[in-house]
Amino acid sequence: MNKKGTIFTYSIVYSASEAFSDKTPYVVAIIENGEGKFLSRIDDYKEEMNIVVGMDVELIDTDTDIPLCKIV
Repeated sequence: MNKKGTIFTYSIVYSASEAFSDKTPYVVAIIENGEGKFLSRIDDYKEEMNIVVGMDVELIDTDTDIPLCKIV
């Protein structure tokens, strides 16, 4: 799988189920990587980050339920 991609669309989650409430706010995004699109969570989201469609990301972890990407 190609580890480089771009944000196709995203959502910032401020209110989550109990299982994820300690991680809010967090970003879930659809990542486009040339091979297709997949759902991902963006690592280390901070509210001062300016997340935008088209932003470059890199896949850093696939051992979780939802793959984890970081902004590059």
